[in-house]
Amino acid sequence: MKRMKISKYIKLGIVIVFSITLFIWGLSYLKGHDFFKPVNYYYTRYHRVDGLQESSPVTVNGYRVGNVKNIEFADDESGDLIVTFMIDNDFRIPRNSAAHIVSSDIMGTRAVKLIYSKSTGYYAAGDTIPGEMESDIKEQVSLQVLPLKNKAEELLSTIDSAITVLTVIFNEDARKNLSESFANINRAILNIENTTSDLQELMSQQKSNISSLIGNMEEFSGSLNRNSAHFNNIIDNLSSFSDTLSSLPLTPVMSNLSASVNSLQNILSKINSDKTTAGLLFNDDVLYHNITSLTANLERLLVDIRNNPKRYLRFSAVDLGKDVYISPSATAQGSADNIRFRIQLLSTADRLVSESPVFEGLEDVEELNTNGTYTYYAGNTSDFTVIEKMLTDAKRNFPDATIVAFREGKEIKLQKALRLMKELP
Repeated sequence: MKRMKISKYIKLGIVIVFSITLFIWGLSYLKGHDFFKPVNYYYTRYHRVDGLQESSPVTVNGYRVGNVKNIEFADDESGDLIVTFMIDNDFRIPRNSAAHIVSSDIMGTRAVKLIYSKSTGYYAAGDTIPGEMESDIKEQVSLQVLPLKNKAEELLSTIDSAITVLTVIFNEDARKNLSESFANINRAILNIENTTSDLQELMSQQKSNISSLIGNMEEFSGSLNRNSAHFNNIIDNLSSFSDTLSSLPLTPVMSNLSASVNSLQNILSKINSDKTTAGLLFNDDVLYHNITSLTANLERLLVDIRNNPKRYLRFSAVDLGKDVYISPSATAQGSADNIRFRIQLLSTADRLVSESPVFEGLEDVEELNTNGTYTYYAGNTSDFTVIEKMLTDAKRNFPDATIVAFREGKEIKLQKALRLMKELP
């Protein structure tokens, strides 16, 4: 029987396939994946991996149990990274365990460290394990060095302040000020010494007077001691007087005082009320204005009595002729243009502004300056009845206001003006 002869090309192909298979297996083995050993895959989600790479080891208590299979971004576009772990099939991970990314050596190489929990359940293949990130060596060194850095900065600041103080002290002006200060201190000590010597000399000179003063004080103390019985009598008398005051019946006095206060409160409440005569007198503005108007009318009545006494009083039963009375009602309103009546408000040395509130409600207010004295007038009419009515309003702010008469711009007596008004046709 003839043996089949294998072509050299077939042999070469077999060698090439075997080499490629061996290369792929070796490359995978170097990456930590053994085709001939079954594994389970787990996943962990991280915000960052800080240098973790594919084929990085996965360890438990320092023993390697798997490798990192793949690292890729999450599908939700959050920027998180999904790390796929490849763990031996016979190795089980308890639930609530965590996968920490740690530094595996001093060069900062990253690895995954599984932190076991005490749970009785286990993760199934394809589950997601919670992940955390531990600080790297750089961060730990920074945390250790940061307090030293802060202390060094504080030390440098203190040294800088000390150098500044020394610079100020050893400045020429500072040295001069220090020298002057020491000189002043020496002079102060010398003055204290001189004062001490003067005081000692004074004490030696006034030694006899001081002895006499001490003797007088001792004598006064003795007098107080000898008269202590009198002082005791005075204290006893004061105590008796105090007892007498305490035994007096103060309750009736306080009751009378309380009754007086209540009566006073009742009086004040009646004054503040608008239902009593006193309350109306104090609080009713209409009553006040009526009293003011009554006073003004009474004043005009007295003026009319003074000007025309025979109208009210008769001293003789014999009629000696026709009497002429000055009566406001007898004025001619249409034919007395040359006689004008005005109200003289006041005369003062202090000038008032025309917009002053005291002139409110008054018409034709005029100011007349005579040798530094300001006289103020209001109103300008030939009707005496009108000017009388204006006078009533003016007396609210100017109690001394009076009616004055002018003829062709010159002031004349009021009685003459009224007589001229009566004589007009």
